[in-house]
Amino acid sequence: MPIRILPTLLVNKIAAGEVVERPASVVKELVENALDAGATRIEIAVEDGGRGLISVADDGAGMDAEDLKLAFLPHATSKIADEDDLWNIQTLGFRGEALAAIASVSQAHIRACRRDAAQAGGYEIEAAGPAVAAVRPCAAPPGATVSVRNLFFNTPARRKFLRSAGTELGHVSEALARLALPHPQVAFRLTHNGRAIQSLRAVESTLARVCDLLGQEFRDVLLSVPSRPGPVQVAGLIGAPSAARTTNRWQYFFLNGRYIRDRLLLHALREAYRGLADPSRYPVAFLFLQIAPSEVDVNVHPTKIEVRFRDSQAVYAQVLACLRETLNRTDLAPAAQLSDESYVSTSQTHSLVSAAADGLPPPAPTGPSAPPTDEATEQRRASLRQAMADFFRSQPPPQPRFAFGGASPSETRTAPGSHAAVQHASASPSTAPLPGASMAPSSGATESPVHRTEMPSQDSQAQSIAAWQSASAPASGAMQIHNSYIVAAGDDGLIIIDQHALHERILYNEFRRRLAAGRLESQRLLIPAVVNVTEAEASLLLAQAPLLERLGIELAGFGPARLAVQQFPALLVERNVEPVAFVRELADRLADNEQAGPEQLLESLLEMLACRAAVKAGQPLAPAEIEMLLAQREQAEKASACPHGRPTTLRLSLRDLQRQFHRG
Repeated sequence: MPIRILPTLLVNKIAAGEVVERPASVVKELVENALDAGATRIEIAVEDGGRGLISVADDGAGMDAEDLKLAFLPHATSKIADEDDLWNIQTLGFRGEALAAIASVSQAHIRACRRDAAQAGGYEIEAAGPAVAAVRPCAAPPGATVSVRNLFFNTPARRKFLRSAGTELGHVSEALARLALPHPQVAFRLTHNGRAIQSLRAVESTLARVCDLLGQEFRDVLLSVPSRPGPVQVAGLIGAPSAARTTNRWQYFFLNGRYIRDRLLLHALREAYRGLADPSRYPVAFLFLQIAPSEVDVNVHPTKIEVRFRDSQAVYAQVLACLRETLNRTDLAPAAQLSDESYVSTSQTHSLVSAAADGLPPPAPTGPSAPPTDEATEQRRASLRQAMADFFRSQPPPQPRFAFGGASPSETRTAPGSHAAVQHASASPSTAPLPGASMAPSSGATESPVHRTEMPSQDSQAQSIAAWQSASAPASGAMQIHNSYIVAAGDDGLIIIDQHALHERILYNEFRRRLAAGRLESQRLLIPAVVNVTEAEASLLLAQAPLLERLGIELAGFGPARLAVQQFPALLVERNVEPVAFVRELADRLADNEQAGPEQLLESLLEMLACRAAVKAGQPLAPAEIEMLLAQREQAEKASACPHGRPTTLRLSLRDLQRQFHRG
């Protein structure tokens, strides 16, 4: 085949394939240019997830007519001049490919005015594919506005690979987060189809930017990382071990202000938390590294997301030392959340429940909207002390963790904490409780104001509990060891059962059976649980609303970056699973399975439901509960493994025992 020179448009389209993957890639390149231009305020507007329009306006240095003539030419840049500059990169962009690549697959327009221009007025230029118009004067404020319309209009094969508008908007939000976190002094605003999605004020600290961007709940769980002398300066924030998440989406690394992904840094973070956090969870981290530009090569990837360190082991050791020092100097014991404000909220909840039960109108709202007087504060503290004393005096004796085939769920079910459940909603034709459906109600649970039942007398309840506790062993002779495993006699030896894995399989099978008949049982919460989420998470969750409703979860918008949990699966309510933490984990699970089909996504969510509802390792079981688990094991399909594939049962044959004792 003969060698030929490729046309300029084809070269630019090839570059676009490397640089412009989706609308979020365009946002990244344009915002980086704005930051390099010294902008203090950047506004991003997108339509149809970025497929229809992407507009980035800034108040940076701007461009004049001569700059605009070169703007859409390949490898035209103001950020480097010669080869030596490649080893002293101080800017986010430098390759000179972005604007040319974007214009080759879209209809692009730039309107700009130099911030230091002697006369008011600006210039504009348009480009679409191979056609680039002439520069012409126009009215423009200082700075630049770049508009990109109809992305991939001339490459339909690329356009069809774009996802839904909500998914693409989620990627745009994530791209904005990666750019906004290392630049807290810059204000950002993101709108979608004219609606404000994110508005970030210019702030002094990284902590304030993290809280504004990802939620105020991070404020109490983040630890400041001190810098120390070394080849690289490390600063930032890391989460307490108790704040670890189910995915690594909450781990951000920045090098000289640029977001990067580096396996070495990820390993250092994981190693610092070894022995402190659950190894199956991921620590939260926002780490900012500063290193001499000559010590790192940032020109190893078209999108500049990967780098190469000259001395990677020294960087690894420095990061690990800073993280360990931070964790070692901090008391990592989780603090109990007892405050005057939380008591006021609980008191208001009890007032609402009492009013609803008696058919009265709710009391007038009170709370921390106005600063309380000293007398009011002291009364509140006294009430808190009295409430705590009453709480501990009124605790019932221990209850069985399982009550297979016990009371109807609607008679005993209450929501955890202050999210009182008041309505039992079921689309399943069967009213029989799930296996393990009456598990460990909250010791402080209150009776539902809608479903009232006659509770047994204190004497009869005590007799029932005493009878339950008096059973010394299951009839089968099985026993629980270390509150985690069940040992029982098999046909030809011993079987050892992981109680969590087996119960997880049983619940998973039951969930599948119930879904075949309709939706899972759910409960409506008297007071919706409010979850702070990012725009990307909100889009993912709301896009899957029909699937979540089948699982008994109903979410609704509750203001900017907030969702309200209106309904929650009944079994999770009984197991005291906190709705807010569950929905956060659910958002992480959806993000990890974004490319999965409907069936694979359903499987993943059912696994999550079963895992959260199943009895945990370390929880003691009553003899009747052990018997029920063993009985249901015989009937369960695929009982040899949990839904994640871990074994539920190990067998030790008589032959193996005899061999170990040298008897055969």
